[in-house]
Amino acid sequence: MSIRGPQVDWLRPGQGNGLRFVAAIGVAAVFLQVTLMPRLDLGPFAAIPNLVVATVVAVAALRGVVVGATFGFTAGLLVELLSPGDTLGVLAIAYVAIGAWCGRFASGSEPIGRLTAVVLVMAASALVPIWLAVVGLLRGDGPPFGYLVGHLVIPQLVLAPLMALPAWWVARRLLGAPREVEPWLVAT
Repeated sequence: MSIRGPQVDWLRPGQGNGLRFVAAIGVAAVFLQVTLMPRLDLGPFAAIPNLVVATVVAVAALRGVVVGATFGFTAGLLVELLSPGDTLGVLAIAYVAIGAWCGRFASGSEPIGRLTAVVLVMAASALVPIWLAVVGLLRGDGPPFGYLVGHLVIPQLVLAPLMALPAWWVARRLLGAPREVEPWLVAT
């Protein structure tokens, strides 16, 4: 035993040691969301696939409420800071709620599977444009209901599985099995 304590094998994926992988997943998801996703030409869909929502759901479902809400807030704030917009914090609040809601699945008796993750991502992806529309209505410039449903919610429901499976695979591979994590108790 050394003076520094036991050695932490933080480079080995699947162990979930510390929060380094959570931070790396978040930075990668935000970077891809801001740079690559707006440039994808998806034909009839005018909506942009939401990789950050899929990543927030995956991390929250694997690491719990505290990590999920913190990760959601940070990812949402980074997306808002790096992409053009006129309100700061609206997306971060939505992602906090999504992270806290999906984080409850980490402490369940049965581990969450791919199908449940896809359903959660679909629900969360549909709720984000609705939340943004509600905030727009409160500000006096919300979209009409038909546009909201036809051009924002339905395309997000269709595109969500395309984002959910890769995000779940990467998060599951790097973070390991679902478990509730309190950040101040984990060796970083």
